[in-house]
Amino acid sequence: MNANAPAVSRQAKTPTWLANLVDKYTWLVVTLVALFVLTFAYGMITAPNFLTWFNFKTIIRDAALVGIMAIGLTFVTLSGNFFLLSMKETAALAIIAFATAMSAGYGFEISFLFTMGVAVIAGALQGVLIGLGGNPIVVTLGAAGLFFGVASWWSENLVISFRRPHGAEWLGSGSFLGLPNITVAFILIAIVAELVLRYTTFGRQVYLIGSNRAAGKATGHENFSMAIKTCIIASSCSAFVAIAFSAQVSSAHVNYFSSSFGSSGDMTILVIATVMVAGNSIMGGFGSTLRSSLGAVFISTVDNMMVLHGFNSGPRVLAVGLMIVFSIIVFALVRRGSRVQE
Repeated sequence: MNANAPAVSRQAKTPTWLANLVDKYTWLVVTLVALFVLTFAYGMITAPNFLTWFNFKTIIRDAALVGIMAIGLTFVTLSGNFFLLSMKETAALAIIAFATAMSAGYGFEISFLFTMGVAVIAGALQGVLIGLGGNPIVVTLGAAGLFFGVASWWSENLVISFRRPHGAEWLGSGSFLGLPNITVAFILIAIVAELVLRYTTFGRQVYLIGSNRAAGKATGHENFSMAIKTCIIASSCSAFVAIAFSAQVSSAHVNYFSSSFGSSGDMTILVIATVMVAGNSIMGGFGSTLRSSLGAVFISTVDNMMVLHGFNSGPRVLAVGLMIVFSIIVFALVRRGSRVQE
């Protein structure tokens, strides 16, 4: 009885002020989320032709390109290596590589493998530098300049076109069961990525190293190899998106993934926003590729709703920025509340 008495007394002393503090953060988070949901629901209901099957397919199609890149970036984030700020530039380098090979007549298969090889090298280069202790932000900013410079020099900053018909058309403009093939690819990649994280040794290592770098090192799992692997995954996803987009338009240019790519802003910012809005921890160890996939659909839905309401690019870019800030605030409040509760 005496042995249990201290524990009972400790539990009895803390609830009054501690519960109030936790409740304050809980209600603040709930209020913020509720306001956002109500605003979103109002816009969705009042948007013309929003609740149609055609518009739903449009949303998923638009989410596919950003979503695939976000899935790749999620592996980097979950491993505790923050973000790659070179996603757009990796895609720019990849699209030039693919279009160059296609225009030279090498066919889809060889062009695809060549482009993926370029992406693997780009990802490995960044992974090595990060694994050696380089700051991911600084490393990938430098890599972004390098990749964009190489792509611009390679293409002489010109549009590279290849003639139709070509072997990549099935990926760019084909469909399966009424859905664009890029949408089908997005769904399959999302499923495979989630299964890898949940049910493979590699997936468990990603979470382990991301949540506790010291524990990962103690069990023989160094961040050096993990940084290389996750950066290669992210770069490969960027290259796949570049290939799919080039296959759709039968051309390539280094600026296709810049702010002119879409009215909602720079591709790298959209991908990072997708990962953050989905609730993945930027410190690593918490989140999933499924969250990022749903985040891509959510951002695409918001953008689609704003287009139907007639908003131009300015408010849509602003909306993406606000969603990033909103996700940071909510996640910070949730973490602070959980720490207080502990």
